[in-house]
Amino acid sequence: MYQENKKDNRFAKRFTKKVKNTYSFCLWSAKTVFLLGRQMAQDKYISGIYNYCDKWCEKCTLTKKCFLYAKEQKQLAKHKEKGENPNDLNVVMQDIKESFSETLKLLRKDAKKHGIDITALPEVESEEHDPSGHPLMQTAKTYLKLSHSFLEKLRKIIQEEGGDLIERTEIIPSAANDIGTLRQIVSSYDVILWYHALISVKIHRALQDKMDADEFSQTDADASAKIAYIGVMKSMDALKTIYNWNKALQDDALTLLAKTENLKKGINEEFPGHITFKRPGFDT
Repeated sequence: MYQENKKDNRFAKRFTKKVKNTYSFCLWSAKTVFLLGRQMAQDKYISGIYNYCDKWCEKCTLTKKCFLYAKEQKQLAKHKEKGENPNDLNVVMQDIKESFSETLKLLRKDAKKHGIDITALPEVESEEHDPSGHPLMQTAKTYLKLSHSFLEKLRKIIQEEGGDLIERTEIIPSAANDIGTLRQIVSSYDVILWYHALISVKIHRALQDKMDADEFSQTDADASAKIAYIGVMKSMDALKTIYNWNKALQDDALTLLAKTENLKKGINEEFPGHITFKRPGFDT
């Protein structure tokens, strides 16, 4: 009984901390939305799969198993039916409002399940841990800054190569073979573009969760670190492709490859648990 009460007290404390802090509340809402999936066919979706992905739905092969993806597609269809632009600021704000309202209902339901009165939560000091000064976070920030400049340079070269390729193809039909190479470079560009900010965000969250130093946060830390690690590895492959493609980009690509190597090493040292962490649906 003591152990059970102790566990409930830890949950109540964590629950209070999450609700009291707006930023944490947003993170909490992303995790609690999976409760909606319980109201649907259990074998149709993989519970919580969206909590451990890189959010690149267009490249994902498991969207049919993702409840959140289905929910977002349903929302997009609703906007289309109404003739609304889903990217319009007013529409986006309304979607956020509805999402928060839905999440609050889930929080109340979960609180009731654990015997917690959400209207009478105890005051809990929310200690904010800032990992900005951590060496791994500093490396991630440097990579973000350098890769942003690199992407701009790469984009211009791709545009120039694309224009030249069209002209060459008109004169030399065999030049059409270079189209496949350029497509590969564009694909590599997309990979670096997608992950260069995500890596920094996930490392920040992983370090912050680790600083919280509780059993729940460590799991979150390993999950975020794993997603960052996957992004680093995919970015390394993309950078190697670009390094072998264009001499003018080799120095910059080599610098970024060194940074990704540092990130890889830093993640493995700081979060060894990410190696064995199994993401639902992805790591089976």
